[in-house]
Amino acid sequence: MKLHCKYHKPIPVNTDIISKRINPEHLASNLLLRGACHVDHEGFDLNEIEQSYYQMNGLEFAKDSTWYKDGGQEYGTNAILQDWIIQTEASDLIVDHSHFVFKYPIIGAAAKQIKSYTEKRPELLRLLSVKFKCGLDLCIDYINKELDIVEPVVHIEWDFFDINELTSTATLVEEKLESGYIEKVLPAILEFNKLARENRIDAFTQADVRALLIFGHKSYKLIPTL
Repeated sequence: MKLHCKYHKPIPVNTDIISKRINPEHLASNLLLRGACHVDHEGFDLNEIEQSYYQMNGLEFAKDSTWYKDGGQEYGTNAILQDWIIQTEASDLIVDHSHFVFKYPIIGAAAKQIKSYTEKRPELLRLLSVKFKCGLDLCIDYINKELDIVEPVVHIEWDFFDINELTSTATLVEEKLESGYIEKVLPAILEFNKLARENRIDAFTQADVRALLIFGHKSYKLIPTL
């Protein structure tokens, strides 16, 4: 029951990339005065205005209907996602999803353009409060054929200010997976899952326990967007 995977490294992008303004100005005006500007406070989802500036500056975002953090569950997320861990062989252990994810500040001429509309729409300042961050997301499940259910094994969402720290942490996670450690601790995790169901332990506590058993860190390490 070995988990067989291949691994991608995060592709670095200049953190100052979102700097070009939107032209012509009447399109920018309509977008900035009417477009959605809610900012994902804990995650990486891009609102309508952010999407337009990312596209203007040559960044392609991905639409993922299964991945989100701050609400909008029925819509999924639009974010800068890169593949990380890809499962290469069938197993009772399943990589449910695995990504690197990025969020960039809006600077330069783009920031000046947005700032010029803040007197009419002050909440646009949210967009200028975003700092660079990056993260990794990994979820592994187990097919329990004895009970005919799928059980969670581990889910981590860890954020970083620096891509080098992201890369080095991803390598440590990969080494742990390659070592067979998940298979070693799986019986303990399945026993914990049973006890958690019986005692109705909340989801976040369960996720933390499983992540601590495997990686020695809690499930979520999130950097605020604002």
